[in-house]
Amino acid sequence: MCFGSSTVCPFDVMAFAPLDVSVIVPVVAIIFIFSIPLLAIWTDYRKNRAMIEKGLAAPEKRQPRWHETLAWGLVLTFVGIALLIASFTVRAGLLLPGLIVPAIGIALLIYTAIIKRQKTEE
Repeated sequence: MCFGSSTVCPFDVMAFAPLDVSVIVPVVAIIFIFSIPLLAIWTDYRKNRAMIEKGLAAPEKRQPRWHETLAWGLVLTFVGIALLIASFTVRAGLLLPGLIVPAIGIALLIYTAIIKRQKTEE
């Protein structure tokens, strides 16, 4: 039962379009994508909290090692430079793999030189 002159009654269920599967699947996927990491963080927090309350030492977090970050940074930088060079050429079909593989090699050689220099200073 609707009052007033509105053409759509808010109590009329059939007036609204039914939810389509093509709408429900992405919404559920997005909810799961964001809820799984939050659940992992929450359970880790609860575990650490319980260990502290029992008097046990909380496990220390592993600090990221700078040389792993350096290696990935160098590799991604040189691959980006190789992609940039390949994008300016006309025949980039065969040139692209020919630039990416040496770029990764150069990045890893620079990484090795930095690590060796760091170890000799220590």
